[in-house]
Amino acid sequence: MKNMNFQVNLQGVIDLLSNHLYSEPGVFIRELLQNSVDAVTARKRLGHTFDETVKVEIFSSHTISFSDNGCGLTEEEIEQFLARIGGSAKRENQDSADDFIGQFGVGLLSCFVVSEEIVLITRSAYDGAEPLEWRGKPDGTYSIKKLKRQVPVGTTVYVKAKPEFEEYCEYYRVSELLEKYGQYLPTPVMLIEDKYERKINESKPPWLMDKPEAMAYVEGIAYHKPLDIIPLTSIIGGVHGIAHVLPYAVSLQDEKKHRVYLKNMLLSDRMTNILPPWAFFVNGIINTSSLRPTASREAFQENDLFFAVRDELGECIKRYLMELAGRDAELFRRLVLIHYASIKTMAVEDDELYALFIRHLRFETSYGELTMAEILRDHRLIYVTTTLDEYRQVARVARAQELLVVNGGYVHDLDLVRKVTEIDEDVTVDILNTLEFANQFEELDLEDKLTVQPFIDQGDALLDGFQCRCLVRWFEPADIPVLYNTNQDVNFFKLAEESEQQANKLFADVVHVIRSDLYDMPYAKLCFNYNNPMVRKAMETNDPQLRKASIELFYTQALLLGNHPMGAAELRMMNDSLLQFMNRGLDGAEVAR
Repeated sequence: MKNMNFQVNLQGVIDLLSNHLYSEPGVFIRELLQNSVDAVTARKRLGHTFDETVKVEIFSSHTISFSDNGCGLTEEEIEQFLARIGGSAKRENQDSADDFIGQFGVGLLSCFVVSEEIVLITRSAYDGAEPLEWRGKPDGTYSIKKLKRQVPVGTTVYVKAKPEFEEYCEYYRVSELLEKYGQYLPTPVMLIEDKYERKINESKPPWLMDKPEAMAYVEGIAYHKPLDIIPLTSIIGGVHGIAHVLPYAVSLQDEKKHRVYLKNMLLSDRMTNILPPWAFFVNGIINTSSLRPTASREAFQENDLFFAVRDELGECIKRYLMELAGRDAELFRRLVLIHYASIKTMAVEDDELYALFIRHLRFETSYGELTMAEILRDHRLIYVTTTLDEYRQVARVARAQELLVVNGGYVHDLDLVRKVTEIDEDVTVDILNTLEFANQFEELDLEDKLTVQPFIDQGDALLDGFQCRCLVRWFEPADIPVLYNTNQDVNFFKLAEESEQQANKLFADVVHVIRSDLYDMPYAKLCFNYNNPMVRKAMETNDPQLRKASIELFYTQALLLGNHPMGAAELRMMNDSLLQFMNRGLDGAEVAR
């Protein structure tokens, strides 16, 4: 068997880097800066004492150079690390690689995205090392030669931009990218053009700032003042950072924009997953020394360590929230108010967040808008409706009966209310059955029942076609004459009946089977209030036509007041009953002369 080697198309690799691995051509600035800083770190590991520095110089010919006084390279190291794709000086000793930023040995190739040639001049820090020049081209060819002139220990890389990438060698662009990636590097970085020098990295990292400094820093870069600053630490991930609480509402679907650094070098200012998904109300600025980057060094490898670090950072935010609730109730209230909708969503899914936030969330109830803390303080029995329509049917009457009913028709409110027994075992939560709601009202005595029975029988006959049954109870408030209660099952059957009447024969037969054979027919309930004077008069009349008109008018008015849809037959019923009352009134009135 003959062993063969893969043939690597370097031009294809470079196309892969430019079009798929890196997010933009300017990333070569980061790669060269990273290599320079790592070379300085490697020389310090040798025990050398020197004035560490990285110099970036811009020339008029759209050429840029990166110079460092780091460890340099020998000819053997050039062959090993520059002529082999994927080789890296840091891989020789993984145990000592913690201080290095790069690990993949492909960074130098990013220069070929913007340049047709890379020139590297180097001299190793080892005694007796000769200065060398390496020239590489994107077609895969390279040359090495020994230099007769003396050069200082370290490495200088020259890159001349292609015409379409000349802006990446302009002063403003280079300065912008150096500050973006290297603003917080510990090694001094100098930018030079026409003998003018400027130090790039003079800023104090935000993760080393105190709270007032961090607040001002975030306001300067984000153009808004954060609600607060949360310190972030992770021992296992070597993480120090801050999370700033957003002062405006965000959607859970919005792109997260966490700024993440690896050993003080920016990896990404749009990382989405370094914090838990529930931490939607903060943006993070994080520096780590232990997480491993992907090949592009614009994200982290999602391994066990990554997820453990993310959980640890999430615990930092949770601890902050718990402390804030007791330390600064007003700020906590503002946070809940601003991020209310998203907090509800996450509280449903996370038990710890639920326990933290539920008492501060507000709900629409028959007693008005209340926080859950206020509800639990005054009530041991909580009724909750499943829909907004059901809540509207009973809200006013429930308050008069001293019953607390919560509107569960808004997104997540039903689930949030039902889970409240997990934090308070003494409270009872029941789903309100609107069809049985009237059973809680006071029943009539036997004599009154006999008096109203003809009225009830007539009402049942009139409203049977609308899937409605009548009953009479005594309840408050007295100014409500009648209460119409329905549910989703009743509404479904009413809709099915209308569809059967309007559909073609085949579809009508299918609907008829569903309505007649598969389900028991449910009925809505029309509860007349015997405490209402108008209802009393209607029930006491001996005129069957007047009772009929009264029943029809009460029914249709109850539909209107409850925001229930009305079909064509119900609209006709309302108009006919109104017309009959108008005619009776007009017939009895004196004619004006």
